[in-house]
Amino acid sequence: MQAGEPYYTAPDGRKREILDAALRLIAAGGPDSLTYRRVADEAGVPLGSLTYYFEAREDLIREAFRLYIAEASRALEAVQQEIPPDNPHRLADLLLEIMRREFQDGMLFRAEYELVLHAARDPQVAEDYAAWERALEASLAAPLEQMGATRPQFAAKTLLRLIRGHELEQIAHRPDPPAELRERLLIVILAFLPAAAARRAASPGRAVKSIVKRPIRKNTVHKGRARS
Repeated sequence: MQAGEPYYTAPDGRKREILDAALRLIAAGGPDSLTYRRVADEAGVPLGSLTYYFEAREDLIREAFRLYIAEASRALEAVQQEIPPDNPHRLADLLLEIMRREFQDGMLFRAEYELVLHAARDPQVAEDYAAWERALEASLAAPLEQMGATRPQFAAKTLLRLIRGHELEQIAHRPDPPAELRERLLIVILAFLPAAAARRAASPGRAVKSIVKRPIRKNTVHKGRARS
């Protein structure tokens, strides 16, 4: 599920180490827990590096979230290469695999929802997050339209809201069985297809084996130890 054209180029070297450290701390304690000293300690860099790269704390937070969005977009593209969403079953498998990988990496999963919360307080973060959501909706609408969905954009929004709701529920609860979640996703996907296409996709001969046990591919955000 391509998330649109990249608008942020992830830095290398010390700046990347700082942003990775900031994301770990955000995941552990939220953006309000960030100080230059804590980030410097977490990244293992001199304190002066923070003021060299970032004029203000908010600049650090905003760029850390931009890095998260860029890395999440690349991860989605990688999953799409493994599971092309060319029919309803594979689209359900794609969405399920994306969520499975998110749950596997608790740090990035928590960072994403800190991003959502911070967007309510920072107009710049809100703008970046809204652009990312629009790109996700557009990329999900494309395969739905190819399958015959008459309202692909609306269907894409509905699926994303279902996924977001499921993710929020899992923050405090044990995840539902993958097979049950896959069934829910498939029901929603088929509901947006014309009757004939939905019947063909729902027939046993069209079923595609789920990939929920596929090995995890490591993400590219550098991990470390976040201090609480």
